[in-house]
Amino acid sequence: KKSLKEERIKEELIKLNLDKKSIDKIILNYPLKEIEEKLDLLEIKRNVINPAGWLITALQTNYLNPKSSKEENDKEEKTKKEEIQPENKRLKTGIVLPQKKEKEEKKRLSREEELEWIKKIRYNILEGK
Repeated sequence: KKSLKEERIKEELIKLNLDKKSIDKIILNYPLKEIEEKLDLLEIKRNVINPAGWLITALQTNYLNPKSSKEENDKEEKTKKEEIQPENKRLKTGIVLPQKKEKEEKKRLSREEELEWIKKIRYNILEGK
């Protein structure tokens, strides 16, 4: 026996002009909760030219609700900040990381080389006169 939820979802899919075969395939292949989430997300979206195609793609690629994915990203960001915090404390005490120092030396060296080239060019121009 089909659940009330399944019947309601089928009605929503019919409104999207999906044929019976496609509807049965969607209900067979995806959990009802997931279909319902994508239908809710479709209502939020604007300017969807092909709602049925959008829904099928959303199910296949598991589109996320921007709000729920933002919450997940915020949690990940918080965890990353907590992991990085001890490193930041070291930086504040004045310890320069070795990689950064190497880059600074390279920049200084290349600048010195540029100045040397400029001197040579000036010398050649003045000698040419």
